[in-house]
Amino acid sequence: MRTSRTRRSMSLSATWSWRLDLIRVLLKKELLVRYKGSFFGYLWSVMNPLATAGIYYVVFGLISRFNQPNYLIMLLAALFPWQWVSSSIGFGANCFINNKPLVKKVAFPRLTIPFVTNLQDMVHFLISLPVYIAFMFAYGLYPGINWLWSVPLMVLITLGTVYGICLFTGSINIFFRDLGYIVSIAMHALFFGCPIIYPLSHVPDKFHFVFLLNPLAPMMICWRSALYENSIDLYYLPYAILYAFILFSIGLFTYHKLHWKFAEAL
Repeated sequence: MRTSRTRRSMSLSATWSWRLDLIRVLLKKELLVRYKGSFFGYLWSVMNPLATAGIYYVVFGLISRFNQPNYLIMLLAALFPWQWVSSSIGFGANCFINNKPLVKKVAFPRLTIPFVTNLQDMVHFLISLPVYIAFMFAYGLYPGINWLWSVPLMVLITLGTVYGICLFTGSINIFFRDLGYIVSIAMHALFFGCPIIYPLSHVPDKFHFVFLLNPLAPMMICWRSALYENSIDLYYLPYAILYAFILFSIGLFTYHKLHWKFAEAL
């Protein structure tokens, strides 16, 4: 009896070790391939949100004037995590379609495909944090001690949210190819439905319920409060966790219902 349990335990340990090695190898490949042949390489992961922030800063910080202190820092505190979210979800709809050879391998754990994509964007986000901190220093601001727990917490919430969305859209898009275009349009609407380019304090209280209807808004509000205000918004945090759990569960359920048809549909 003990021998049987020991064998099962060793088999399970070997399986997880193999999967972790697989994720590490795939992640390394994706990080090398994504900017292969690019002169600036990984700098593009930082320059893209910085360029976007610069445009919004000129339009809303200098021309329209939100009358918000440290507007550029407040903007970057939401734009950097949004870059992770939008990039992962944007690639997620085609994650299985773009990896047909891997999907058609019977023994290959297909769940790792969107997960590696999300990890790649997470790495780029983490690389951008020192740049954000440099901007904080330039404005006389400093990261708080709460970063030690708030940033890892928000990373887990974000990873669970985008992974669930990618599992759902990636699975459905194999059978309904228009979904990728719908996701692209939806992300634009969700972006302006989050307090990213505008401060939450500038939105009348009677309209705050709209942020609870946007599955990404509570998460983005918590990111800004963590990175810019050195605190966690305890009102929106439970909603961010709830949405992460719901979206991850829906994505996992959809994948398990459809994954056995992937190879045939592709």
